[in-house]
Amino acid sequence: MVEALSKQSGFRAATERHVSWALEEVAGIAEGSGLSPDEVFALNCLDEAWWWGSPAPGCSTVAIGSVDDHPAVCGQTMDLDDWMNGTQIALRTAASNAPGAVMLSRAGMLGLCGANDAGVAILVNTLADLPVATSGVPVAFVLRAALAARSINEAATTLQRLPHASGQAYTLISAEGVIGMECAAGVAVEYINDPFDPCRIWHTNHALSAAPRSAPEADSIERMEALETRIDRLRVVNDVKDLLADGDSGICMYAGRWPGPWETFGAVTAELGTASVVSIAPGPPDRTPWHDVAFIS
Repeated sequence: MVEALSKQSGFRAATERHVSWALEEVAGIAEGSGLSPDEVFALNCLDEAWWWGSPAPGCSTVAIGSVDDHPAVCGQTMDLDDWMNGTQIALRTAASNAPGAVMLSRAGMLGLCGANDAGVAILVNTLADLPVATSGVPVAFVLRAALAARSINEAATTLQRLPHASGQAYTLISAEGVIGMECAAGVAVEYINDPFDPCRIWHTNHALSAAPRSAPEADSIERMEALETRIDRLRVVNDVKDLLADGDSGICMYAGRWPGPWETFGAVTAELGTASVVSIAPGPPDRTPWHDVAFIS
């Protein structure tokens, strides 16, 4: 799999062409861990490994713009294969030419989801029903490129500009508003759940605006309905945390809840006001404490 993802595909060439600076981080992780750069690059092709050789799990995302003087808030669960449990990290980055960021991540990865200190948060949902391309940029590198943006519109432009390897919903939120993008090979379209209430968006793991290649999975539909029934009641970040801890609906996933060896790897929330606050639960949020993670000053 390492050879396939790092050498036989076009992922590395696309990343070198569009997000070359991220490969310096890959090299640094390799040097510090004792792994080869190919192994670290393949580790960062998480979504691509799913469509290359195995089914993908799911995630649940909500984003609520500033409403009734409340700051914008968002959050998501990150559902991964259960054998990855124990590799959760809170990743903090700092750079002279880009905003610093705080992300939920997996050891060795450049990030899974999170927010930057310019007040932009980016959440992600795998969309296995959209087209893929071995000549595109893998999701982890797309995420980091978008998190280098200093505004939500700049982040959306980055998503529209990059060639995508995998189907993915990118939910963007800042104090300026919310933008949902469904991206895939040759695809970058906006999604809106309710045109009469555009400041609230939510997503699971089937395409809403882009043309799907297959019917949605039952668990994605059920989680989507669970988000929709509660979205109007979300006001503050603790409301989001309570929602993400809901195991009855499958939003917080545990072994046996759905077919497949998956569980909620972790969860992240962000409050995007005058000063952004990112919180991370390094495990299923129904049983794992939340931790506020500060940006590097």
